[in-house]
Amino acid sequence: MSLIKSWGITGFIVAILFAFSVSLFFSTDARKKIRHAFSRPERVILSVATGKILPNSADGKVVKLMTPDGIALEIYGPIKDNIQPLIDRILLRDKYDGYFQFKGRAANLALKDMNNDDIFEVIAPSYDSSLTPHLNIFKYDGDSSSFQPYIE
Repeated sequence: MSLIKSWGITGFIVAILFAFSVSLFFSTDARKKIRHAFSRPERVILSVATGKILPNSADGKVVKLMTPDGIALEIYGPIKDNIQPLIDRILLRDKYDGYFQFKGRAANLALKDMNNDDIFEVIAPSYDSSLTPHLNIFKYDGDSSSFQPYIE
């Protein structure tokens, strides 16, 4: 108690904060935990593809992302007045990014006209937690104005 009286409450709090910051400086695990607690969830872009994915419009854009929730596809419409609107966001059921052979190259996102209607379908391969591969194919549905799983 005599230490608190001589330093005052403010000095004592400063000393505690200094000791805490020194301990954080030497503990990388504690730094990572604190950084993660205060940082926003990160989104990592895995791949981008552009093409005619909507009927009667210019090229749209599909972005494949790794998010804290898993792999997601964000589908953007054509640019109007320097703005590219988000049309749909699809969270894939699998947690791991996948690749497949597409036109002789490894790809983790592709656009292809599967049903000869001159509109590209979105192809996004992925792996589940037991590393079973899945080929996710989505087609634009005009009735719901969203992308739905493609079933032939």
